[in-house]
Formats: sequence, C-alpha cells, structure tokens
Amino acid sequence: MAKYDFPKGIESVEELPKTRRHLTNCFNDGNGSLVQRPGITQLAITSKVARGQFKWNDSLYQVVSQSLIKITNLATGAFSVIGTVAGSDDIRVAIGFVNAVIVVKNGAIYTLDTSDVLVDISGNANMVSCVDVCHINSRFVYVPADGSPAFFSDIGAAGTIDALSFFDAEELPDKNTTCFVIKSTLYIGGADSFELFRDTGAVPNPFTRVTGARIQNGFIGGLLQYADTYLFIGNEIDQDSGIYAIGSGKAEKISNHAVDKILTDHTPTELSQAIASRFKWRGYDVAAFTLRGASLGFIGGNWFELETFIGGISRNWGGGFITEIENKYYTAKDDKIGVLADVNTDYGDALTREILVAFTQDDGEYISCQSVSLGLSQGFNANAGSVAIQLSRDGVTFGDPLYRDVGALGEYNSRLTWRYAGGLGTYENFIAIRITTTENINFSCDSLSVILS
Repeated sequence: MAKYDFPKGIESVEELPKTRRHLTNCFNDGNGSLVQRPGITQLAITSKVARGQFKWNDSLYQVVSQSLIKITNLATGAFSVIGTVAGSDDIRVAIGFVNAVIVVKNGAIYTLDTSDVLVDISGNANMVSCVDVCHINSRFVYVPADGSPAFFSDIGAAGTIDALSFFDAEELPDKNTTCFVIKSTLYIGGADSFELFRDTGAVPNPFTRVTGARIQNGFIGGLLQYADTYLFIGNEIDQDSGIYAIGSGKAEKISNHAVDKILTDHTPTELSQAIASRFKWRGYDVAAFTLRGASLGFIGGNWFELETFIGGISRNWGGGFITEIENKYYTAKDDKIGVLADVNTDYGDALTREILVAFTQDDGEYISCQSVSLGLSQGFNANAGSVAIQLSRDGVTFGDPLYRDVGALGEYNSRLTWRYAGGLGTYENFIAIRITTTENINFSCDSLSVILS
C-alpha cells in the first residue's frame, strides 16, 4: 500500500475537472498531515446584525445593527449597550492612546474613550464622511468616502481637523480608498495604486511621500494585517482581481487560479464588502476571507475552503468578524456571538470536512483501485460517526458513498480502510477520490494510503 501526499489546498484549472484538488474545513500543515480547523461555540444572541468587532481598553466591543455593545462577560457573551452607531454599513476602527475611532463606511464617525463615552464627531469642523481610518504617531488619518485627499487629526485629538490637514501627493489620479501603517510607514491605497508616506514632522503637513515607492496595485476590499504584511483583495491596473500581500514597498500576488476564479464570480461591490479575519490555532496562523458566495482560508501559501453545513446545505463560514482577547478568538456573525473552540460544529451546526485527491496515468492506461486507507485521528471521538468515500472517473460525477465508522474512545490504533472483494473499480487513466464527513467527529489526519495497480 503506497502512501500519498495530501492536497495542498484548493487547486484547479477552470473547466478542467481532472486538475481539481480540494480541502474543506481542514488544511495541510506542510509536514505531511491535515489539521482540522476549529469550530465555533455559541455564547449569545444579540438579535441584531454584526457590522464589526474590535478590542479597546482590554475589553471586547461590537457594532450590531445601530448599537455599540460591550461584552461584559467573555464566558457567557453577556453584553451591555454603550450607545448608538448610525447606519447599516460595516465599520472600520483605529486604536489610539486615549480614544478609539469608529468610522461607518460612508457614514458617521465616532470616538470612544476609556470611560466608554461614545461621541459623534461627524459634525466637527473640516470632518467629512469617510471609508477608512488608521493611527500613526498619535494622529488619526482618515480616508474620505468620495476618494478625495486624506486628512489627519491634531496630535492626541481625534476629532480636531485643521483646514490645512488634507494631503495628497499621488502620481496617479485614482481615488483614495484605504489606509494602514507598516513599521511607521503610512500606506494610502487607491483604486489603482498605493502611495507610501513618512512622518517628517514638517508643518503644516508632516506626511511626505516616499519618492519612488508607489505600488501599482489597486485596493478593492478585505484588508487584513497578517504577520508583517497586509493582505487585501485588489488588482493590477486594468487587470482581474486577485489577493495580494503588501509590505516592504511591494505587493505580491498570493491567490492561485482556483481562488481567482472564485473572485470573478463576485461583483466589485461584493468584493469590496469582503470580511477579512485572522486567527491562530495550535500555532497555525490562518487568514480568512468571507465573500458573498464563498469563504477562503489561507495558510503557508496555500488556500482551503471554509464552510458551515446548515439544514443539509453548504453555507458560508460563520466566523465573520474575529478578534483575539485573553488568548481566545471571539466571533461576530449575523446575530451570534461565539468563540473558536476545539469542537466539530459552528454554533451547533455541522461542518463538512472534505478531501479531494486524484491519480492519473498516461492515456490509454488503466488504474485499478484495490483499497483506500485514511490515518484519521482515532480514539478521541466521544461521538459515534462515519466517514464516506466516493470515486469518480472524470472528476465531475461521483459514485455512491461508501461508509466506514470511526473507532470508539481509546481505540487509538484504529484506521479507516475501504476494501471490498474485487476492489473499488478500474478506471481509464484517471481516478478521483472524495473523502467526506458531516458528523461530530475529529478530522485531523496523518496519512493517506492507496493500493493502485
């Protein structure tokens, strides 16, 4: 019985189903094993719709519908209402030393102090509606909703904007759409490019463009800090959308053909509304992008699919907005408050875990599959459950599922093996094997062995 490598993640060439390799709700650790992603334990229901989440003053906050709430008990999800945040769009938040600033995209702007006093600063002198905000050297930098020049606050005063505090030194005439800071360098992103600025302390404008540092990639949505970089959905000028990692004055594309195809199934407006999040699980650092029609995980240069199984139908992953506090990762999705946990469900709903592998021979040669064996985590499942395999001759149409039950508690040496008299069939130069479960069982794996002849 030969041992085969697990798929790296989501891989395929459009309309060539025999090129498909796939992982759902589990990821390749790069060392020969598959690791199941965490589930979500539900803590509370808000009866409102989550628009964003952030950590401030050692506490967890969410904007849900028109309410700013503070999670007062992390164990139960109990919360109190702090104030009103108008609108229905998602929020962007920047954290300062004495205030957090909450920007409603295309709407109102607020400050929140350490005493939980929420103040609407939208009507302050020279303040305009914005889509993003960041904090650098005790100032807040704002990006206007109409794409006009960014502006900055006075030092330590988030709501004080001088008439001369607007700046723009772009070489390309694209509209500003986002901002962030990497290693004391301010990045202002637009529809076609990013410009880099340094705080020189000059008066009246301390921000000076870094000469020759323009990055010719436009920003669309899904901004996420990830290690020493920022990830985002964007594009090169006049090109299709992709996902990029930006840092050290350059942007590198990290999405592959299969991920790019998923992006093309969404409109620019839908891509601009993507929710980007990050969590660490057992030392693995995972980035996630949740779109209207798909949720994607990224780790170690590879992509995998995230989803929740509700009422027998695959749905978008329930992670939503994710924030770390006290070494746990809390979620805000729709009306739910949750926490990532070592469970096999999302808010009580099932998870689909799937592995899709394939084997090929030269044209005209046949493959006979005698058996399949999966080194699944065994002996730790408190619940009975099963795993199914299905086989395909073309990568599109799969046969009926064949089930095997997992071992009981303590049966650590059990293996899942699918073996039948006469084998599992003979296939002309190609065989795809899909391994799935939706049951409440562990799904980490250390080996995949197949007998082919």
